Amino acid sequence: MMLTTFGRVLMPRNIVIYDSHSLWDDEPIIVVVTGLNGPSRNPKTGPMLQTWILRRDVHPAVALDTGADKSICGDCDLRPKDGKRVCYVNIMGPSAVWRAFHDGKYDFVTPEEAGDICAGHKIRLGAYGDPAMVPADVWRSLIRKASGTTGYTHQWRTMDPALLDFCMASCDNTEDIRDAQAAGWRTFRCITSDQTLEPDEIMCPASPEAGKLTTCDRCGLCSGAMADRSKPIPNIAITVHGRGAKHFVASCYSEEGVSAASTDKDRVVRQDD
Repeated sequence: MMLTTFGRVLMPRNIVIYDSHSLWDDEPIIVVVTGLNGPSRNPKTGPMLQTWILRRDVHPAVALDTGADKSICGDCDLRPKDGKRVCYVNIMGPSAVWRAFHDGKYDFVTPEEAGDICAGHKIRLGAYGDPAMVPADVWRSLIRKASGTTGYTHQWRTMDPALLDFCMASCDNTEDIRDAQAAGWRTFRCITSDQTLEPDEIMCPASPEAGKLTTCDRCGLCSGAMADRSKPIPNIAITVHGRGAKHFVASCYSEEGVSAASTDKDRVVRQDD
């Protein structure tokens, strides 16, 4: 609950909005929201609230080593394989959140209460973990008064399609993006530096490849289907990055389209265009 002092409402620094089971394998997971009492220092996302989907009972590093991270990431191709992990997330961040949870530093609130607490903020769904592991109604309650969101799921083929309203389909090749778009999703694709963009894709405007023209909180293009827009919104691509980028191999891509290495700034579309 929110804390009060002399009748004044104090905003908790971090909150737990879900403490239940994973929709993937029924194992215990939590969702923590951070950044309420100080903006994220992530230079790409900007000052968005961050949500962390974690195994409740297993340290994140141990979960990676044992495969228990499937409870929060499903069968994502970026999970560790043969000792090689592609995922860009530095495990130190989730580990710090997990430790703080077990140290009792977070307040427990309902998703509905979280929606009021987070009103007016921009929220990143899944700073770590896949939003599809959590019931869509939890996310709807959290973001109902938010001023903007970003979110991505690798589980768009098998999990709740309602997520397409506020999540992008994470894709790793052109077969993925065609299947996802046919099912109504907008897509976010990882590519290598020598791969090409599809005609309906632009390079992530917050990426180094696009010149870091903006931040995620100001851009707002990764907000799911955006079906209320009067004109088509481009799909997004980004060059694979992070410590595991050297292990990334895209299984297929189109030779047609625009070279990722030669993305012009006029291919970057801001939210208010």
